[in-house]
Amino acid sequence: MKRAFTMPPELYAKMLDELSNLFFTEKLGLDSDMNFYRNDFWLTDTAVIEMLLLRKGAWEVNLLFAHHKTPLKFLSRRITSHSCPKRARTMAFYMRRLAAKDQRGTLSLDINDLNLTLN
Repeated sequence: MKRAFTMPPELYAKMLDELSNLFFTEKLGLDSDMNFYRNDFWLTDTAVIEMLLLRKGAWEVNLLFAHHKTPLKFLSRRITSHSCPKRARTMAFYMRRLAAKDQRGTLSLDINDLNLTLN
């Protein structure tokens, strides 16, 4: 059986003191700190790519939103997970179509647009 975690009283007092001092060292965020959240108009011109990943025995459906003119501007979101790969592929297909502005999938990305140098 594992022993219960114990902490010396002086260490516990120091930890509480540091936590109370944290109030004085932190500062409030500025309104401009949330601009990345508000400036999401670029998401309307994105190519949506579905990705299936096997994690912990379940197939995760992730959607990657990549701007078709500047491909290095992208956003990845986990949507759902399924135990069956066939159901996950079906869900990914419908989620991509639902999320894409261009549901036919004509917006696409080319690997050459990234100007990668593989050394």
